[in-house]
Amino acid sequence: MEINYVRYMYDSAMSSDLDLMRPRSVPPGRHLLEAPDKASQSRDFRRGAWMIVGCAVVAAMLRLPFVWTRLSIDEGGYAYIAQQWARGAHLYDTAWLDRPQGLLIVYRTLLWLDDSESGWTIRVGAVLVGTAMTLLLGLIGWLMVGRRVGVAAAAIYAVAGVAPHLEGFTLNGELLASLPATAAIACILLWRRSGTVGWLLAAGLSAGVAVTMKPSGLDGIAVSLVVIAVSVGVWRTRGLKMGMFLAATMVPLAACALHGWYLGWSDYWAAIAGYQLDAMGGAGSNLDTRWADFFSSLGRLREDLAVIAVIALAGLWFLRRNKLTLLIVITWLLTAVVGINLGGSYWPHYYVQLLPPLVLLAAIAVAAITRRSLCALALTVTVLPSLIWFAALIPMTSGERQREIPYYNRALRDERIAAVVQAETRPSDEIYVLVSEANTYFLAQRTTSYPYLWGKPIEKIPGAVDRLQKMLAGSDRPVLVLLYRNPDSVDPSGGLSGELARHYRVDRDVEGVTFLRARS
Repeated sequence: MEINYVRYMYDSAMSSDLDLMRPRSVPPGRHLLEAPDKASQSRDFRRGAWMIVGCAVVAAMLRLPFVWTRLSIDEGGYAYIAQQWARGAHLYDTAWLDRPQGLLIVYRTLLWLDDSESGWTIRVGAVLVGTAMTLLLGLIGWLMVGRRVGVAAAAIYAVAGVAPHLEGFTLNGELLASLPATAAIACILLWRRSGTVGWLLAAGLSAGVAVTMKPSGLDGIAVSLVVIAVSVGVWRTRGLKMGMFLAATMVPLAACALHGWYLGWSDYWAAIAGYQLDAMGGAGSNLDTRWADFFSSLGRLREDLAVIAVIALAGLWFLRRNKLTLLIVITWLLTAVVGINLGGSYWPHYYVQLLPPLVLLAAIAVAAITRRSLCALALTVTVLPSLIWFAALIPMTSGERQREIPYYNRALRDERIAAVVQAETRPSDEIYVLVSEANTYFLAQRTTSYPYLWGKPIEKIPGAVDRLQKMLAGSDRPVLVLLYRNPDSVDPSGGLSGELARHYRVDRDVEGVTFLRARS
């Protein structure tokens, strides 16, 4: 009697071995579908569970050193906005960010735990997220295919998930969205296995929370709907289950929408989606700009994703006869690709969303190898780029290691610049950073009345440049303007440079950044 082994493993999710190429060997006298010995099954379960937990410990240990490598530019910017919100600033107006409230709630909570206001708890949050992702991918691999895939997935993500060139160790919006999206997929698979409504509702809530971290976090919704569609035979029942799932999904989304309505719906909608939709086809978001941004991201992309993507293709080949699992994983992968393209800027950390489905596919390919030595070799090759990067750090000095962090030199420079700002201004003085080094506000503990901290929104939002010019020309203009970029790169018309020349004088140059001080 022949069966599709992968489908059998997906339905049972209890076997201790995986062989995607042929049916599992059976001792003489035992039928293929006969339940294995309970004691043996229990041992295999405990061994697999402890191996996944061990991978999670490795994930935490590999990410822990990055707690001391300073905050990235985006992390510092998010921290500043969350801090201003906690101090009473009007969210999506004076404290402006094109992210939903979920991300800011996480940052606000982590800063609340940090009495020093240095932001170290933010990076600890990234360690916890990376550890949780390792556990969840181990569980998903086990539920979808089997124990070996679960262990392989946890092992691969523990190492490759650091993704140093994609800043996978930072608490970026993509990583924060991936965690609840991955949790939603784990919950929906547990629902498929047990039929318990609680898992269905938990999947919906988690999928909704993912979108509150970043609108592109749609993975959990798409994959869960596919699992429900293929798990329920009767359309009426299928519709009921989908309705229950979507109702749960709407709870966190509705909470954010109600809060946005309370704050002012037009400001909220414009920040979350409106300005991006209005900018489509414009100079800041047309096809040529998108292609240029995409190709510029490929250099750093290939260092963390190239090998794992190739091995993931082998995983797709092994799944070719298992239509159900193949459909689920492809849905996950395609939804992540769509999410990356929603923003259109193609910053390297956007590709963190690709890691979970790629890791799962790579784990399927690795676990399909029956010989332990070859399986271990394949696993090593999959995480080899990250292993080489970590190994290269060992003989380096502390300074050399720090320079290997993509943004670290900029972060150190910004700390020194922030120290100068603190020394030469009062806490009540406003400053303006031109442009995108939003972490400087958090580091210097100084504020700005101009809402748009990053360059891309200024390019896309109508009137953003005019508003900046008016602020700089006003009677309550910032005491200091820090020129990280040439003003003409923000306003090619020269109007911004003209206002700065009229109302500011050059004060000093600090590490290549020009300080302009307001004229009396």
